[in-house]
Amino acid sequence: MRPDLGVLLFADYSLDELGHLGRLCEELGYRSLWYTDVRFGRECYLGLASIAAHTESIELGPGVTDPYTRHPAITAAAIATFDEMCGGRARLGLGVGGQGFRELGIDRPRPITALRETVAMVRALLRGERVDSEGKIASLANGKLTFTPPRERIPIYFATHGAQVSALAGEIADGALIANTVHPGMLSFYLDRVGKGLAKSGRSMADFDFGLRVEACISADREAALAVMRRRMAARLIGQYPHWDYLDTLGVEMPDAFRSIAESGDDTRAGEAAAFVPDALIRSTVLAGDPERVARQLAGVLRPEVGSVTIRPHRVEGESVEDVIRLFAQEVMPRAVRLAGAPRTC
Repeated sequence: MRPDLGVLLFADYSLDELGHLGRLCEELGYRSLWYTDVRFGRECYLGLASIAAHTESIELGPGVTDPYTRHPAITAAAIATFDEMCGGRARLGLGVGGQGFRELGIDRPRPITALRETVAMVRALLRGERVDSEGKIASLANGKLTFTPPRERIPIYFATHGAQVSALAGEIADGALIANTVHPGMLSFYLDRVGKGLAKSGRSMADFDFGLRVEACISADREAALAVMRRRMAARLIGQYPHWDYLDTLGVEMPDAFRSIAESGDDTRAGEAAAFVPDALIRSTVLAGDPERVARQLAGVLRPEVGSVTIRPHRVEGESVEDVIRLFAQEVMPRAVRLAGAPRTC
């Protein structure tokens, strides 16, 4: 079976560009389009509204919003309003990462508790209930939406590469977007974690949308694509430092030279740090290269449980993000599906 296709767009596109890219994704058969909710970037829900105005069927949502910078009650009102605008196409993506927390002086305590409380509050408000709760992260004093949401239940997805959040997704969410994983062993790890959460809630994988969310640079210039993703990985790891637990699970040890740069927290040194990113990390976490190479990477994780693959497209200089979106839909995914289904030889 061919997984559904998704795209994640970052908040660095103009509203006009978003509309164009949304229409392109819809024409190419992508099922979902996620738009990042980051501090100091273009406003998430305005960006989603622009995409909705240029599309008719593709499902849309923040990818992802968080429980700390937006109170769950505000998120409930925003996603219900957006669902009304786009004709019932909204999805709600939740996570605990993102940019801008340090600058705003915002901590992110108890992420599991924060997500659990957010889901409970959002769902209750969407059902039209009055909520009076004192949580450890989010509280609401006798709050109720002043309008009737068009749907009582909007699908909620967790985006994560964490073990605990993956298990929580299986327990309380409608789906998961497992981030930065194209390693077969890691896929098994996350499926196991989600499965434990599903068992806790009395559900099976048939009740859950298990997806992969991977950053991708696809170009005939394989080396240029690899260079783009090597720099991107360097910037991401600097931003995540010291929360590198998933690297231990992958069995990847970052060189001391990279750690020294990451400890400085200076993301302007990503270009310098890129030279120290191990090849094994690129192979295991991102899609990079020409369509054939990327298809072979992806085929290794196209198991029946994987219901969707979402890419965040990056481009080689002189090429366009539209090229990456087209190549993934028209060349990479069909090849990957064929390779995944082909008999294996010794």
